[in-house]
Amino acid sequence: MGQIVAKGEQFETHVIADKYGNLIDNGPDGGTIDAFGRQRVSNPFTLFDSTMRYDKRADQWYEITAGGSTTNFLTNASTLELKTTTASGDSVLRRTKQRFPYQPGKAMFVLQSFVGATIASGLVQEVGLFDDQNGIMVRASGTTIQFVIRSFTTGSVVENAVSQSAWNINTLPSLDFSKAQIFATDLEWLGVGRVRCGFVIDGEIKYCHEFNHANNISSVYMQTAILPLSYRMANTTAQASGRTFQQICCSVLSEGGYEPDGATYSISAPLNVSNASGERLTAGIRMASGRTGNVILPTKIDVACSTNDVVVWRLRLNPTVSGVTWAAAANGRGNVETTTSATTISGGTIVNTGIVSQGQSVNLFIDAAIRLALGINASGESDFLMLTVDSELSAKAIGQIGWVEVV
Repeated sequence: MGQIVAKGEQFETHVIADKYGNLIDNGPDGGTIDAFGRQRVSNPFTLFDSTMRYDKRADQWYEITAGGSTTNFLTNASTLELKTTTASGDSVLRRTKQRFPYQPGKAMFVLQSFVGATIASGLVQEVGLFDDQNGIMVRASGTTIQFVIRSFTTGSVVENAVSQSAWNINTLPSLDFSKAQIFATDLEWLGVGRVRCGFVIDGEIKYCHEFNHANNISSVYMQTAILPLSYRMANTTAQASGRTFQQICCSVLSEGGYEPDGATYSISAPLNVSNASGERLTAGIRMASGRTGNVILPTKIDVACSTNDVVVWRLRLNPTVSGVTWAAAANGRGNVETTTSATTISGGTIVNTGIVSQGQSVNLFIDAAIRLALGINASGESDFLMLTVDSELSAKAIGQIGWVEVV
């Protein structure tokens, strides 16, 4: 039992502690409640997860290094090392190619495991859901550990960084950034929602700080919640020795499911296609330049042949192509560019395929569509998906790709 005093009166209340004597918070800042104050359940919808059992997962992540920085994959630890030398200006960034669809009214929950380098003056280490303009992260800035919200709402980057000594839920004095940690953050965006940050320790979510925005700010707290996961380390001054940071595993969850909303747009070759044999392009999509902060979900594939010939269709990610002309999608939104023909097409990654005779329609389940969502490379260029048809004999075959635009 414990006692509280409110409005001059004293009350008794139950206080629950764990086996270590630490108070267990079952209120709105407890780990059993999601970002919207609802009881957490055991069936969140996975938007993304990444483990590195055999390689650094170049299909999911790109990296940018500066100076003498490198990365090193540890097969036995299923871990990737981010390494800087002693030189000032060394930096290494690992970032997911895809951004993840936040859905208003559903909490987004992010978990990222890592082992930080020993904190040191002039060394910056960052883990979180962020890009260069917006995001949420834990940062070791020199010897100070912070939770940070980065925002581009003013047209330039502004950061709200709260140091460990000022965390408003739990300052977690035992935190050792150089030990294995699981960073946890959940958020309600809606432009002005709440953000909580903390760590998972001994199987318990220990929230350390919350950023409360509703009824406190006069604008949105960041431009978008549709963001990639990132790990970054940088030397802002010369270091006494090289530094090593370990990226391990991560997951992005939508609590309470995910249900995409919006029209399904499509692109297909003209109906007057001629008889042909071999593999040829029938439809392709990519994100338009300047609109790569979107989530484009391929949700439908249709293939038809005017004869009884057997046709193989393939969905190729980032193949080698020639003779392609891109044009803005006919929906007028400006997010997507499309194409329907190419002189040659080969290679890339075949991410889906099928065999048809006459016709077939394939509706991709939302989990498959999210995993096929278009991403970007280290230069900020969009992935592109190409639907091809292939026949041994001449056949009149066409296909179309349907997609949903999250924003």
